[in-house]
Amino acid sequence: MKIALFSDIHANLPALEATLKSIESQKPDAIYCLGDLVGYNVWPNEVIHEITKRGIATLAGNHDVKAKKVWRDGSDSSYYYAIIGTDEMGYLSTLPAHIRLEFRYNDIPLNILMVHGSPYCNKEYLLEDKDEAEFLSIFSATDIHILLFGHSHKPYHRILQSGDDANPKYVHAINVGSVGKPKDGDPRACYVMLTLGQDSNPFEKESVGVEFIRVAYDIEKAAAAIENSKLQDTLADMLRKAY
Repeated sequence: MKIALFSDIHANLPALEATLKSIESQKPDAIYCLGDLVGYNVWPNEVIHEITKRGIATLAGNHDVKAKKVWRDGSDSSYYYAIIGTDEMGYLSTLPAHIRLEFRYNDIPLNILMVHGSPYCNKEYLLEDKDEAEFLSIFSATDIHILLFGHSHKPYHRILQSGDDANPKYVHAINVGSVGKPKDGDPRACYVMLTLGQDSNPFEKESVGVEFIRVAYDIEKAAAAIENSKLQDTLADMLRKAY
């Protein structure tokens, strides 16, 4: 089972198009988007169209939720929310907060939870250096073995051991990075290919395959679109330098 996962497109159409081309060339069994389709660039509607025409299951990111609030009460005048169309806003309003998958290989359960920020809040950052005990408490409270998320735009895969050394169990915290606005010094789009097989289980540390794939795209096209819009030029510099 090959599952492609990506997050944080932020209305960057060139980055999304290149990412989808890369994903589709690998013919995964499933594709999921962990949210933040909008914000920071000029193509929110086009990004939503690319997602919806493929029927990609998608979560609500914090920017997607904020966009709905802006529309409802006019509390924010940000250009990148104002250009979202009515139908596209309706789509954002339907997105769920979580997606949970339950696999069973050799009669051993393997539970996966997808969120945008954390299981508790779409604005919470789960950073790579988070206290181990605090991280493990999330897995225990949600009864999962693999947690997939975005929001920080900084990809990583952290394996944590729960239980004692005599009976170890392993859980996986995976930040899938950002398609449209990386912040890890590498301006290329990023997504994850998760591979599960008949031997995947919580008791074998290396039984879950996690590959981070970087995709080159026309960064100058995306940066120029920002500079030629009402958005702050700083956002273009952030794309070029990935911070």
